[in-house]
Amino acid sequence: MCLLVVASPNSTPRKKDLECASCNNPHGFGFAVITPNGIVTGRGMSAKKVIKQFLEVRKEFPSSYAMFHARYATHGVKNEENCHPFKVKNSYDTYLAHNGILDINISAGDRRSDTRIFAEDTLPAMGGVTALDDDHVWAMVSKWSLGSKIVIFTLDPAAKETCYIVNEDAGHWDNEGMWWSNSTYKQATWSTSYFGLPSKASATALNDSGYSESAYLTECAHCLGIPELDANPYYCEMCFTCYDCDGMYQDTCMCWTPEKDRYAYSAKGRVSGYYNDSFGF
Repeated sequence: MCLLVVASPNSTPRKKDLECASCNNPHGFGFAVITPNGIVTGRGMSAKKVIKQFLEVRKEFPSSYAMFHARYATHGVKNEENCHPFKVKNSYDTYLAHNGILDINISAGDRRSDTRIFAEDTLPAMGGVTALDDDHVWAMVSKWSLGSKIVIFTLDPAAKETCYIVNEDAGHWDNEGMWWSNSTYKQATWSTSYFGLPSKASATALNDSGYSESAYLTECAHCLGIPELDANPYYCEMCFTCYDCDGMYQDTCMCWTPEKDRYAYSAKGRVSGYYNDSFGF
């Protein structure tokens, strides 16, 4: 579902956080940094190269806004052309990135992502970035994109701001001056003893990833609960938060796919408070 981070002036994301975000969202990477000479951007399919380039540019221009995006593809092909950020058509030096899924009709054969179509077609048709300075348009776009987050950088002299974050409250600011669209930049934490697992199991059954599937269980980044070994991989069965978009499963979550539907009954039963034999309550 992507990861989008905005660095406020004189702040820079940690390299290890960008690397973790890229591992969790591996389908393309990009950045934008506002400089005195314009907005410097870069995109590519190699996380290592794009992170290196981003940190080099950020080091040279630390006193402005910067953004980094790691893509998890939902629409459009996985290539450099669909990596964020995208130049907003017909707007002076304006770039846009997005985390989520936008309600955009994609024509058959159109290989662009929903975000790219929004940047190249939809927002320009609304009047470009300056349209967002109208409170009514801002409210309309915020409601239409509910569940998603959109970041726009611009040096358009007609715009009131240089950085716009639509649905900012759906993400979070950290103590270092970074706004994150979700928590997929966080390192996973592992447990070596849970539900009576013997501690000696931590030294056995290691797989190729270097941890024991029988002894190490990842925590949910939102409620810190530790899922069962056979828990579904799409949302936390304790707090119902979607692992991809941070939305409430079947409520504000925008990540439904037919594959995930086999978990729908369990989620609905738990959220609604109905008895569910598979969870024992």
